[in-house]
Amino acid sequence: MQRSRHMHSLLAGSVLLALAGVADAQALFLARRAVGRIEQMSQSSPTTGAAYDTAVVIVEVAPDRVFATIKRLLAQNTEVRVTGSDDARRSVEFTDGTQIGGIQVNPLNDQLSQLLVSTAHPGITTSTTSKIVARIMDVCRELNVACHPGGS
Repeated sequence: MQRSRHMHSLLAGSVLLALAGVADAQALFLARRAVGRIEQMSQSSPTTGAAYDTAVVIVEVAPDRVFATIKRLLAQNTEVRVTGSDDARRSVEFTDGTQIGGIQVNPLNDQLSQLLVSTAHPGITTSTTSKIVARIMDVCRELNVACHPGGS
């Protein structure tokens, strides 16, 4: 009886481990299908005028290389000023004097990165999403990877 219970536990554990591996493989497969597709979202409050724009893309590039490229491009950009950087989290904050923004590079694996860009702009009624997408396209070109706006 004891041995039978042990075998059932071992079998159940093996099945759960196999299912976890399948789930990881499926998640990686879905992420790979989304590589290079820039997804975006905007929202604004009609009462306060506060608004934000967000865009995200997955690229097949090591996270440290993506983050180093972003920091270099931001340092070269005379339109913005970096207000904070956290190398451990691979995040950087910036402003153009009117709006604030942030970029974070999230590792999905050693050679797959998610780049998340978000800006907030109080009192500006026009969306900055197109500008964010253009900047992401610049990063993609610099990394020598193909990116395109979602839906394309």
